[in-house]
Amino acid sequence: MGDERAAGAKEGAGGERAAGAKSLLLGRIAGEAWIVDLLRRFDFDLDRAADGPPEAVHLPNGEPLEMIAGDASGGAFMLVGDDNGDDNGDGVARPVLYVGSEGEGGLIATDLRAALSLVVGLSSVHDATSVPYGDDGGARLREWLARADEEIREDWPELDAERARLRQALDLPEADGLLEALHRLAADEDYRPVSDAGDRYEAMVDAPGA
Repeated sequence: MGDERAAGAKEGAGGERAAGAKSLLLGRIAGEAWIVDLLRRFDFDLDRAADGPPEAVHLPNGEPLEMIAGDASGGAFMLVGDDNGDDNGDGVARPVLYVGSEGEGGLIATDLRAALSLVVGLSSVHDATSVPYGDDGGARLREWLARADEEIREDWPELDAERARLRQALDLPEADGLLEALHRLAADEDYRPVSDAGDRYEAMVDAPGA
C-alpha cells in the first residue's frame, strides 16, 4: 500500500521553479526550505515540475494546464486554467488535476489547498482512489487508508506529527472530509486528460454504480 515516498534531498530544492508560479500558496511553500523538503517526502516534489507530465496532455474543453509538482511514480500535479489573480492568486479558483504515468488521471481537488490536504493527510491519492467511496459513507475506504497509514508509520513514526506541522504551516483542512469530493471530482469526464494522440486517460475511480 502507499506510493514510494522520496525521503530527504538537497535543502531548498524546487524553490526557483515554484517561485515562478504566481500562486501565493506556492510562493509560501517555496520560501520555506523545510516545507519543500517535507512535501517531497509526502511525494509532492516541486523539482519534478521541470520534467513535465508523463506525456503531453490536454483537457477536452481546452483549458490550460500548468504542472506544479510530480510524484515518485512519474505522475504530475497540474493546475487547471489561467492564473488570473482570483482570490489573491492563492490557487483557490484553479482546480488540481492529476496525470498518472500508467494512463490514469482526473480532477482531485477544486483548489491547491485541498489538493495539498489530500497529499499530506492520506497515504497517497492512489490509495484513496483504489477503493470506492461506496454506499457505506466511505467506511471501507477509511479502513483501507488507516491500514496504509499503519504501514507507513512502521518506517516513519513521525508521520502524524509531520502532518500536523504542515497543516498548521499551510492552513490545510483535514483530508478525511475531502474523500467524498475526491471521488466525485475524479469521476468527472470533463476533466479526464487526453493525450496529443487523442487517447483519453483511464478514470482514477470506478464510475458510480459500476
